[in-house]
Amino acid sequence: MQEQLVLFLTYLLFGLLMMGIGLLLYHGKGGMLLAGWNTMPREEKMKWDEKRLLRFNGRCLLALGGIVILTGAFPLAGLPTGIVNVVGWTLFVLLIGWMVIYQNTGNRFRH
Repeated sequence: MQEQLVLFLTYLLFGLLMMGIGLLLYHGKGGMLLAGWNTMPREEKMKWDEKRLLRFNGRCLLALGGIVILTGAFPLAGLPTGIVNVVGWTLFVLLIGWMVIYQNTGNRFRH
């Protein structure tokens, strides 16, 4: 039981960190945290809708943080740790894959 509690606290800390960064992005702050944003020329930045891009990434980080916290919490409720980890991390990877595809297709965040 003590191992599960330590594991949950680790997942909780990581999940809360992700959710904190997600809230920062959701509120339009922290554009510097997006990969490549700081190195992009000003002319190229003007082509992007930064506010929509930040809100989208903020929402996704909130969801990812929630998945991490739930993945750590379910074993405390008596669910098998192995199955929970497989399902939780599969959802995590699938959401990241969807994020990358969604952001880079259809010019959704371009002006």
